[in-house]
Amino acid sequence: MMRISTSGTRRRWMLGTAVCGVLITGCSSGGGDGGDAKPKAKPAAEAKPLDEGALRPLLLTQADLGSGYVQVQEEPGGEKFDDISVQGCPALEKLSQSGEEDMFAAKAQASFTYDRDATLGEEVHSDRPSVLSSKLRELFGAYTSCPTYTMTSGTTPIEVKVSKSVTPELGDEQFAYTSTMELPSGAQVLKTMVVRKGNVAVMLVGAPALVDRHIKTAVGKLPAGS
Repeated sequence: MMRISTSGTRRRWMLGTAVCGVLITGCSSGGGDGGDAKPKAKPAAEAKPLDEGALRPLLLTQADLGSGYVQVQEEPGGEKFDDISVQGCPALEKLSQSGEEDMFAAKAQASFTYDRDATLGEEVHSDRPSVLSSKLRELFGAYTSCPTYTMTSGTTPIEVKVSKSVTPELGDEQFAYTSTMELPSGAQVLKTMVVRKGNVAVMLVGAPALVDRHIKTAVGKLPAGS
């Protein structure tokens, strides 16, 4: 498997996290048409978002992952990836033109390499549960609505195929898709999986086997009351 830079992996996630405009049908409850309906109870207050400082201890560590993993240190500023564009998927085309990269109240992130060839990136996001739920549904609805599209990096077109993936029964909601990128050096497969638990959502992106192997551990680090 060809190695992909961790900042590039994060960029592919960020190309999805600002998606807007996908129609999501929310759950609602209403009284009947009768005149004897009881007054609606005041809804319980939603859990408030955690800040970045509270999210950092929730990230996976080398001790959690086991041997063979090396954490990649973030460089100040990082890569901007301004030369990446998307064609053939209207929702992602709109997203790639947007400068917005943070769609939740707070996040923390970590990146790892495994045996020098594979990568595993993690992001932990926090916001009110209703915000996390609706925006994650928008994001994954947009990505899985485009089975194929073209991503251009500089002058190099990269064909991308996307398919929904099976998710484990963890947390309150789960979302996953697998993307296959036809690079000049060969096909590269990445899996993106998110599990929401209350007001916190954990996302893993990287080699499918690594994502599947560590998602349960990542979710297990989330607060019981989140």
